[in-house]
Amino acid sequence: MSDKISKFESAGMAKRLWANLMDGALFVFAYFIIAMWIFTPLANVFFDYNSKNELGNQYKFASHLTVNQKRNDDGVLEIVEVKDSTGDYKQYISVNLYNYEKDSPSFYINSIYYYYHNYKTNTDIELPKNSEEKTFEPIADHYTSPEYNVEINGELPVNLYTNDWFGKEILNINDESSYFKIDETKPTYLESIILKDENKLDDALKFLRNAAYDAMSDLYHSHYFESLNNEIQAIQLFIFMPPFAISFGIFFLLIPLLMKDGQTLGKKVTHVAVISFDGYAAKKRQIILRELLLFFALFAGAFVFGIGITSFAILGLVVVILFGITLIPKNKRAPHDYAAYTIVIDTIHSTWFKNKEDEERHQRQLEDNMSKYRKVIPNQENIIQIGDQIVDKEFKKKFLEEQEKEKSQNK
Repeated sequence: MSDKISKFESAGMAKRLWANLMDGALFVFAYFIIAMWIFTPLANVFFDYNSKNELGNQYKFASHLTVNQKRNDDGVLEIVEVKDSTGDYKQYISVNLYNYEKDSPSFYINSIYYYYHNYKTNTDIELPKNSEEKTFEPIADHYTSPEYNVEINGELPVNLYTNDWFGKEILNINDESSYFKIDETKPTYLESIILKDENKLDDALKFLRNAAYDAMSDLYHSHYFESLNNEIQAIQLFIFMPPFAISFGIFFLLIPLLMKDGQTLGKKVTHVAVISFDGYAAKKRQIILRELLLFFALFAGAFVFGIGITSFAILGLVVVILFGITLIPKNKRAPHDYAAYTIVIDTIHSTWFKNKEDEERHQRQLEDNMSKYRKVIPNQENIIQIGDQIVDKEFKKKFLEEQEKEKSQNK
């Protein structure tokens, strides 16, 4: 038996990159179609998703911890007051207070103060309206202090979110290191809060943004908002995770199993295939294991770090990490290739068979053909080619003599 015929060359990273980009684009397109056109309508029918999402937006608007902007008639973004934030909330551009860039300490102080003093106590606050122009009515827990579980009915309980509490707990005014002090000559409490040192403006703004972050965290962990947010996240799992699994299953599991040699559509176009590392065609169980390991790596990234559109940044990061690891080995095998005992090859420069028996059968056919060929032309050293015919030198000499004879007769 002659030497092994099977040989393979690992696919170049450029080809694999193009294959992954094409497959990724198809996956994302199918993912959003399934999520937006199928599972989102189902979530609205069975779980009232839009209403809960709208209620969550109303809470955030009313908290004063988001800066809500809307374009005016000239197309310029303007900050919208809470009382003016009505109708469809998708028309507003909302930025969390701690991410908003403004060089006025009073801007942050007022908003944070309104959150603790007004929003958390339901005192003297103008809440937004919903799309039906009815007065916004939050759930009953909004009228209860999450910390003390005391019904307040619009009145401040003793020592709860008072001006003194705000100055001490939020602004650290009693502390020598505080950036702020009280000017007793001012008519109102908020106006009386002034900066100690104008040279420390940047540090004071950073301090206030951190205070805004703490306030937003307090909102998210308050039991009335957290319960609503948990409901929304559970519905988002229903909207985004099944389409993720379905889309992945179609493009990275079903298609490779149906097509030859574990090829996705992208691999087919770029002449790339997946075979077993022993040089033979990959078995179905190898392809399934390889793709499932990739799926769980991506799924874990999406589940742990976020749901929906924002999680695609994490998915991209996971893909980049896997791609980077693939560059390390000389044979360019990814971690899931090692686990599944597979390798991604260039089909143009590779030869492989279904299994060892298939290769040996092919070798026997080659040897049989060579034996037949030697019987027809025994003197192989004299073999030459004329056009598409293989002949020997003696045949060529006779062939040329006959041609000359025909030419002379025609003359």
